[in-house]
Amino acid sequence: MMPRRTRLTLAAALTLPLAALAGSWAVTHRQAQQGQEWLIPIQGYDPRDLLRGHYVQYRYDWPLAPHQGEDGRFDPGYADALCVTGMAPHIQAVRPLPRTMNADQGCAIILRGTIGTRREIRGLTSGIFYASQSQAIVLSRKLADPALQGLVRVRVRPDGMLNPVALEFRRRPPPQP
Repeated sequence: MMPRRTRLTLAAALTLPLAALAGSWAVTHRQAQQGQEWLIPIQGYDPRDLLRGHYVQYRYDWPLAPHQGEDGRFDPGYADALCVTGMAPHIQAVRPLPRTMNADQGCAIILRGTIGTRREIRGLTSGIFYASQSQAIVLSRKLADPALQGLVRVRVRPDGMLNPVALEFRRRPPPQP
C-alpha cells in the first residue's frame, strides 16, 4: 500500500501538466478574441486535401494604394507589414510598411504576416478558413462564382496578426468604364 504522502505527490505531479495545458489554452483563446475586425477582399481557390481536414483556401485581393512602385503594384508576399487605411471594418487601401516608417503615419492598423505556419498560409498573400465538409463545399462554390466578391472577416490582434473569423459574400459591382 502506498503512503499518503506519495499518493499526494503523484496526484500533484499528474495535475500540474493539466493545469499548465489549461492555462496555455486560456491565454491562446483570450489572444484570439482580442483585436479589431476588418473585411478583406479575397479571391478563391480550393485545393482541399480531405485527409488534412476541411478548409477553404483563398488569396487576399488587397486594395492597393496608388503609386506602389513603377507599375502601381507590389507583392504583399514580400512585405513584412502592411499599412491599412480606412475605417474598420472596411479597408480603403493598403501599402507596404517600410521598417523605417512609424506606425502612426496614416495607418488605421498595421497587419503583419504570420511566420512559421503551414504552407497554405503565406503571410499576407493567402490564408485558410476551416469549415465543416458541407460548409466548405458551399463556400468553395461561392468563391468560384464570378458574380460574387468574397470577403474574409478577420480579427486583427494588437500585434498585427490576422485570425480569420468568417467568410462573407456580396454581389460584385458592375465594372466601371
